[in-house]
Amino acid sequence: MMTKDEVVFLKNMLVDRRNGILERVQRLAAAWQELEEPAIELEEEAQKANIVKPYDKLDESRKTEIEQIDLALIKMSVGDYGICESCGDDIAPKRLQVLPWARLCVECARDLEKRHGSLPQTMEVAISGKIPEEYQDLGAQQIIGLIYERLQNDERIETEELRVSFKKGVVALDGRLGSESERELVLHLISDSMGFSSVVDRIEVNESGVESDEISEGVSGEEESGGLFYDQEMSEEAFEAQGMFSGASFINNLSA
Repeated sequence: MMTKDEVVFLKNMLVDRRNGILERVQRLAAAWQELEEPAIELEEEAQKANIVKPYDKLDESRKTEIEQIDLALIKMSVGDYGICESCGDDIAPKRLQVLPWARLCVECARDLEKRHGSLPQTMEVAISGKIPEEYQDLGAQQIIGLIYERLQNDERIETEELRVSFKKGVVALDGRLGSESERELVLHLISDSMGFSSVVDRIEVNESGVESDEISEGVSGEEESGGLFYDQEMSEEAFEAQGMFSGASFINNLSA
């Protein structure tokens, strides 16, 4: 049975992997844009062909992987992480260390492979967080607007690079903040003040004051680290039971 610290460790693995994928996609997209200038030489056309094919392939395969990662993050947020979607038993911690977004235990995964079956699409998996009573009659965009309003009313928070999305009771946070204390304040306001218990934190903290464009230069996806796991509202029972989607242009937004 996984401990709380083990879940935190796996969460950070998921966020690191997610950041690395987006970093590589962004680098390939930038390379393709550079080659989008009018080609004069046939050699340039060949260069284009060599880049666009792997980029298209990466777009589709990595998109699926990010969706699996986000589903795992949402499960962590609501306390359902590490439970096999087929039999309901715990997924072995060793399996999750190798494949932290695994949705099936080893036995069910083998059975699915033998039957040549497939799992439901990530967007079809019904996972919901608890919506505070005062917001239950509001739509997703209204709730997002109220969250932004609450954050912007606090002069200690810069929301310019912060992205908030919401679906099925789960609040997802992306983007960048200037300090760890600012990040903790955002989480406090959303969970403690507004009452949202399911919060997926993917915020990056820029403690050095360096512009975000400068940070991304020269840093590989594997080296980039994600935010810490916010588990203030996750009960010990949720961890004992073993018991999110984002802002990249090619991924479905939570508020859709």
